[in-house]
Order: sequence, then C-alpha cells, then structure tokens
Amino acid sequence: MAELIISSKDNQYVKLARGLAQKKQRDAHGMFLAEGRSNIREALLADLRPAFLLYDAERADDPQIAPLLQLAADKNCPVLAVTGKLLQAVSPAEASQGLLLALYRPQIDAKSFAAMAAGKSLAVLDGLQDPGNVGTILRTAWAAGIGGVLLVNDTADVWSPKVVRSAMGALYHLPVLAVSNDEGYQLLDKLKLPVAVADAGGDDFRTCNFGGPVAWLLGKEATGPSAYWRQAAAKTVAIPMQPGVDSLNVAVAAGILFFSNIK
Repeated sequence: MAELIISSKDNQYVKLARGLAQKKQRDAHGMFLAEGRSNIREALLADLRPAFLLYDAERADDPQIAPLLQLAADKNCPVLAVTGKLLQAVSPAEASQGLLLALYRPQIDAKSFAAMAAGKSLAVLDGLQDPGNVGTILRTAWAAGIGGVLLVNDTADVWSPKVVRSAMGALYHLPVLAVSNDEGYQLLDKLKLPVAVADAGGDDFRTCNFGGPVAWLLGKEATGPSAYWRQAAAKTVAIPMQPGVDSLNVAVAAGILFFSNIK
C-alpha cells in the first residue's frame, strides 16, 4: 500500500491523529478517530468519508488487517504505514490492533435530523458524562430502532475515542445532534413527540401507553434529569425495582425503556 514507513512523530498525519484525541481539535477539523478492526470495518462500510488511515507496517500482511487496507484504498482514503511504536503512541487504545482511522464527522443539522428521525422514537441525553454509558446507550438505541439521539446540557462528546469505541458502529448509522434545551424542545415539538422523563419518582413505565413514538429523556447519572426537562415532560416514568435497590445504571435503564416501546 505505502512504500514509505513513517517513524516521525512530527509527520502531519501523525500530529493530526494525536490532536484528534482532544475535542477542540475534533471540532476544528470536523474529524474523529476510530480504532479497532471491527469498528474500522463498520466505518469503512458505512456512508462516511474517511480522511486517512494509519497502520502498523509490520502487520500489513495480517489477514485481519490487509482487507481493511484495501477497503480504505478503494474509498480513495490515504493509507499510511507507520512503525508499530509510533502507532501505539498515537492510538487512544491501551493496546493498538494495528490500525487507526480518521473520518470526517457526518454533517447533521436540525432539518436533516428531523427528516431522518421522523416517525420514530428518540432519545435525549441530558448531561450524561460517562463516555462508556453514552456509547452503550447509542449502541442500544441503534439496536432498538430509535430514530436519533439529541444531546443537551453538556453531555459527553460522542466523537471522543471512548464513546466511539463503546458505540460499536452506532454513530455511523444513527443521527446524533447536540442542541440547547430550547432547540431540543422545539425539535421534539415539531416531530410531535411527547417527552417521557425517566426518574425514580415517576409512574411504572409498564402502565404508560404513549400510543406511538416517544422521546425518552435520560438524565445525569448522579443527579437525574435537569429542571428544564422535568418541566417539559409529558410523563415521568420509572422502572420498578426490588426494595433496597437505589437505582439502575443509566445505560441499562435506557435499554429497558427503548425496547418497551417497539411496535
């Protein structure tokens, strides 16, 4: 694929890949990183524009890596060989799988989000901070047929390496949009979706019949939904639990609620 093996940390692609670990640089370049063979395969097969791919030159003939290099090349993606030591230094993973792919983020605004999500339930993530939980919720939303995910109140950046890894391909198929509270509410109103806020003081979710799609609001892990969304709720719902159990992990709760409303 590439004749020159890059070994310098000052190479322009290496420097850019290292920078994309930071949100400021992701926003500035409109890019994000994907690592892991299955994740990269999913990204290359999706309708996304790859920016460049770095790979460990010593593993180019690995039967699990070589096809991905060809897949990237077929999409006119620059494929660059680097030393294994340099790739590990740049990779956000503790142990690199021999590949690191930079991609351009999907261009989604309120109008395109509404078009893609019309007629389906949505998820609204309200101030969630743990990237593992956010990524798991995205993956679960994709599996449950949720139409899209809105991010409000400084929810963790979904394009961070940890969220991308946890989402396991969901970001390549599911529209995601960060909005203000008012923008989010107006969008849900336009889509005619009632807001169902998940909170321990709500009604048993099993008794709630929304009669159609709904916007599931999931609040911050430690403090729950924000005051804005508590007031905006058409319904507050809870998942019944055994006595003595204080709460469920928010990603687990999301899965229960998402799958409860599948028609």
